Amino acid sequence: MNAGAELRHAARGLDPERVVRALDQAFAAWRAPESQWRRRLAEALELYSREVLDEGIVRGLEHWNADALRAIRSREISGHVRPPELTALWLAGAIPPAAFSAIALPLLAGSAVYARPSSSDSHGPALFAASLTDADPAVGACVALGQDEQLLDQADAVVAYGRDETLESVRSRVPAARIFVGYGHRISVAAVGREADLVSAAEQVAHDVSLYDGRGCLSPAYVLVDDAPRGRARALAEALAEALEYLRGKLPRGRLQPGEEAALHELRATHAMSEATRVWLSRDGTDWGVLLGLESIRPPPGLLRNVPVVPVTGSQGLARWCAGLAPHLSSLAVGGWPDAAGALARIGLQSGASRLCPLGALQLPRLEWRHDGRGAIEPLLRSLDVEPEGAR
Repeated sequence: MNAGAELRHAARGLDPERVVRALDQAFAAWRAPESQWRRRLAEALELYSREVLDEGIVRGLEHWNADALRAIRSREISGHVRPPELTALWLAGAIPPAAFSAIALPLLAGSAVYARPSSSDSHGPALFAASLTDADPAVGACVALGQDEQLLDQADAVVAYGRDETLESVRSRVPAARIFVGYGHRISVAAVGREADLVSAAEQVAHDVSLYDGRGCLSPAYVLVDDAPRGRARALAEALAEALEYLRGKLPRGRLQPGEEAALHELRATHAMSEATRVWLSRDGTDWGVLLGLESIRPPPGLLRNVPVVPVTGSQGLARWCAGLAPHLSSLAVGGWPDAAGALARIGLQSGASRLCPLGALQLPRLEWRHDGRGAIEPLLRSLDVEPEGAR
């Protein structure tokens, strides 16, 4: 029996509530004080400091529990539906909770999972699968990891994360009759309104920047500031620099990858020579940087913990800026906007965002988040509508 057949057999007839309990126990084990799983991940994944992993996983998984898992099933599974027996999962990036949810959601739908870890992090997915086996061996048997691309031809559904060109490559290999769900390249934005306390807002944005060292699609690529009265954007940039320097000790940056140090030096030198920008840099090393730009000029997006601050003029300026990021805008973190409820929701929807959250919460999405505007598990399901006799 090959890997695909073994996974199908393991998942067949598995009680959904048993899956919920196993996932709940695994998430709890990851966020527990002195978690062996977080310790083992920190020892294996040198990309992040132990402090960053502890903060990101404990806070990120805070609401990932049995109630949330049952709520997803209740919201998205109704009537006559058929989940895939086997889902092939192509992972990307190195944000541990993102890999955990990518594995958990097909299981919650009732599917076995074959996951191909990203080159950036094979440790997080492997340890999460081990924590599931520790919680319930029968549920853990429904997950396997490897590099066998032939599973694309065997799986009933394929879920792929990565750059748009990667998705197109994977999609081209999936038969038309099979389910394909792709999550492409995205960026996120923090937006500070005129009613925000700048020191508090800077601290919250600095947390979003520092968690996972600015490496994920939920890291703020830009910080947009309503510059009324004029000078608020500069004041926010100064406060953000102070907050990033403070977090440098509390949440130290992890190890840089080959070429990243050179890229940071080039970025900082380019901005330092520009008369149109003002730059604040960490006093030693390349740990963080803040660039204050102009509303009329779109600087490059943030790189690691180096982030551009851009002044905008009211919600209309914010709308114009976000529209220019479509269709790649993922999440919009906001604070201090007087018309937040209606106008910001419209800005987010018109710009292609699928999540509006408070400042400081960009890196902490809920498990039930409709990623890219789609249900958490609904895209994997085949549904059947049953029309009663005499309905016409």
